[in-house]
Amino acid sequence: MMYRLFFFSSLIFFKILIPPFLYAEDLPQGQIGLSPSIFENIQLGTKPVNETIRFFNFREEPVTVQVSVHNWTIDANNKLELLPPSKQSLDQWITINPLHFTVPAKQSRPVRFSIRPRVKPDPGEHRAIIYFSEAPSTKDTTAQKTIKTRFRVGVGIYATSKPVEKKAVLHSFRYNKHALSADIENTGNTHVRLKGQFIVWNENNLPQESDFDNLFSKSKEKTKPEGFAGRGILNSFPVLPGTRRTVETPLPQPEKSGTYIVAVKDTLAGTPRTHLFKLAK
Repeated sequence: MMYRLFFFSSLIFFKILIPPFLYAEDLPQGQIGLSPSIFENIQLGTKPVNETIRFFNFREEPVTVQVSVHNWTIDANNKLELLPPSKQSLDQWITINPLHFTVPAKQSRPVRFSIRPRVKPDPGEHRAIIYFSEAPSTKDTTAQKTIKTRFRVGVGIYATSKPVEKKAVLHSFRYNKHALSADIENTGNTHVRLKGQFIVWNENNLPQESDFDNLFSKSKEKTKPEGFAGRGILNSFPVLPGTRRTVETPLPQPEKSGTYIVAVKDTLAGTPRTHLFKLAK
């Protein structure tokens, strides 16, 4: 059997853009799910950390899975990059059980992992990714004719050791080529995310609200107010310590021509901000 791998590693980065649990209709051909899809608040101390990931098989047939753990970073193109292990990398401190298993159709099973640092962790963030990869089947006799897509799903793990500094500089936040663009520099020792939401209004119908919370609440009404053109969530892609990245959020394009106001409410490293942009179509 011939195999093609697809990578579903967005689970690591876009935490608030996807639900914590993925149902069958939300997944690609692999038809599997993991819960939770990310661990962001693990604290390293004197005691071992024990956690569980539940693997769901939504298929009509059994699936065999292999588990591996790796050190990782994000490259200059905002892509996941696997790194060799080191004495301070989280992957070297993780024990997983089991590493190989089969899940019957429409069932699930837990996979447990423990974190036991072998040396004193340096202050700040330590990262790992646990990959769940489909093992190739040995029963297929049409090896030269069948192409099967296998899954490889990553669960990101962020752990910190005190003292932890969550600090960042927002160098610019602007509207650029149908997207909101945030230039973020992480000056702390743990990852940061730009979290927030935006709404788009026709300028002629923009509610006269001095309080942004009231402005956003109007867009949640069942009957949308006249002039309301769209809303969304900001891209929460992580910016790792010691890096500077541009994080973009695509904007919905209004159907009608005119001048629109884009209102943004966000938080970065604990600092809330508001922004207003004028969009002409």
